[in-house]
Amino acid sequence: MLVSLKRNDRGDTIVEVLFAVTIFAMLAVGALSIMNQGLGIAQRALEINLVRQQIDAQTDALRYLNQAYVADYGKEITSGSPTDLWNKLIVKNTVRSAVSYDTMVTGTQCREMKNNLSGDVSADDTNAFALDVTKLDNPAGDALLALSPATTYAKVRYGAPQSTAEGISIQAVKSNADNDFYDFHIRACWASPGQAQPVLIGTIVRLYEPRG
Repeated sequence: MLVSLKRNDRGDTIVEVLFAVTIFAMLAVGALSIMNQGLGIAQRALEINLVRQQIDAQTDALRYLNQAYVADYGKEITSGSPTDLWNKLIVKNTVRSAVSYDTMVTGTQCREMKNNLSGDVSADDTNAFALDVTKLDNPAGDALLALSPATTYAKVRYGAPQSTAEGISIQAVKSNADNDFYDFHIRACWASPGQAQPVLIGTIVRLYEPRG
């Protein structure tokens, strides 16, 4: 049986096929881009949440040390006592003013916060520090952490061979003589995937000294 074909019965032209493929490719690329942005936002949200936990841990450690120092005020200063720890960790690292928040990020780099643990402070040192919360109640332990740049997100690494604070630091600013308090500037700076500039967050904690 013969079937006659009408003259207007035809398939898609190469131009129409290419046009359809182009539209599909554009939609696919757009969908992948949106998914990638969503993953980036989720990653940064997770990093910020983890960093805030580290900042809260440092805040709690400062308050614990301050409360122990207040309770020990007026007693004889012995090695490893709360007053001795306060003097070694806080008073020794006091600065007149903290590093400006606006200068914590330069281009694509976080500002390097230094603390010469030997006590020989140079012009480049900011007397920044972090506390090892696992050693605050151990008189024989050194609760002052070394500082290093953050490899992923800002965090504190506890344990051997040396505990370090990566991308998180504290500066203790002493008030004038009329108001005996410290302002602790806690900063966290790190390079986040997909971000042109580092992420910077911080807070200030004010703690008071006892008065005689």
